[in-house]
Amino acid sequence: MKKEEVAYIGCRLVGLFYAIKALETVASFVMTFVAWKTASAQFSTSVSGMFYLQLMPLTFYTITACLLWFGADTILRYLLPDSEFQSTSVSITANQLQAVAFSAVGLLVLTWGIVDLSNVLFQLFQLKKSSNFAQIPLTLQAECVEVTCRLLLGFCLVFGSRGLSSFFTRLRQPELR
Repeated sequence: MKKEEVAYIGCRLVGLFYAIKALETVASFVMTFVAWKTASAQFSTSVSGMFYLQLMPLTFYTITACLLWFGADTILRYLLPDSEFQSTSVSITANQLQAVAFSAVGLLVLTWGIVDLSNVLFQLFQLKKSSNFAQIPLTLQAECVEVTCRLLLGFCLVFGSRGLSSFFTRLRQPELR
């Protein structure tokens, strides 16, 4: 694969990521809208402010996803000028591409883990603030284990991407004796 192809695919993958984030935001927006319409929940803030806070991320994610998906060619032409398209570019091997993919997924898992870690730490500090002798609920203990596993998986994917890529390449090749 040429570097232009990798950049095009990468741009589309990031666009797909933002499309998934937009779908998550749609679910949150619909739940808030249904709770407001049925009056099943009391809101402490103004309803217009809440809809604004729900619509802004949805709009941002949707526009970003569309720009990255449909504008991948334009972004690619901007990032790699015409002079680079004409020159001979070095092909990327399957091992290198797999290593980059493992690293990208590892960074994604790692960022999600860091966000969840801050949530768990906040809950622990709130629990500690309420009482010095409060027991940690079982659900919070399970969350701690989940966050730890997610962070370990992220670190393994980021820092062990070359080894994983070589391992999967060896699994695909026929065994020579």
